[in-house]
Amino acid sequence: MSYCVNCGVELDKSCSVCPLCNTKVINPNDPGDSISPGPYPSRQGYIDSVQRSDISILMSVILAATALVCGLLNLFVFTGTHWGLHVIAICMILWVFFLPVFFPGKLHFGISLLLDGLSISLYLGIIAWLHPGNGWYLSVALPLTALSVILILIFAFSLKSPRSSILFLAVILFAAVGILTVSIELLVRHYLKDPMMLSWSAVVLTCCVIIDVTLITILRRTRLREAVRRRMHI
Repeated sequence: MSYCVNCGVELDKSCSVCPLCNTKVINPNDPGDSISPGPYPSRQGYIDSVQRSDISILMSVILAATALVCGLLNLFVFTGTHWGLHVIAICMILWVFFLPVFFPGKLHFGISLLLDGLSISLYLGIIAWLHPGNGWYLSVALPLTALSVILILIFAFSLKSPRSSILFLAVILFAAVGILTVSIELLVRHYLKDPMMLSWSAVVLTCCVIIDVTLITILRRTRLREAVRRRMHI
């Protein structure tokens, strides 16, 4: 019986180095057994890497099974409400959101964003159908969803442009925030039949305008732009 002089682990008679700490086995009384098979396999196993198509199929099957099972439960067992439609719609939205992962490089990001907006609009439409109100879907939800998709598309195209900088993207972002907040307040006021005026969104819009004016000034003045880039490492 032999033991490693470094870590003390028990050694097989065919070991030439310690399997735990790789210390060389030197035993002058036992030159070692190089004929008997070793205690560990010499060949390393190989497992194929998971392909993106396998992940796509797995995610699609999980979402489809979830939607199908919940739909059948709602249809035959829990029939009091239409909760299954919510689950089906959420599974559909998740599948649409995963499309860029399922088909990398094959689906244009603009088309992907449009599909995301359509799926969200459809989900909100299902909610409006199940819980009808005073036209909140057409008056508020649908316009805000469309405006959000347009603003995200503008920002995404700016992000893809090779000439865009962080300062320019910040200008686009703050402008989008200002437009979105004003639109939210005006649409909600129109839906509630309140006077069409700005209150809280005017504060947000003012801050966004000040920031954008400052950033545009920095972008147009070369010395200011280079100084900001050096100090902010951008």
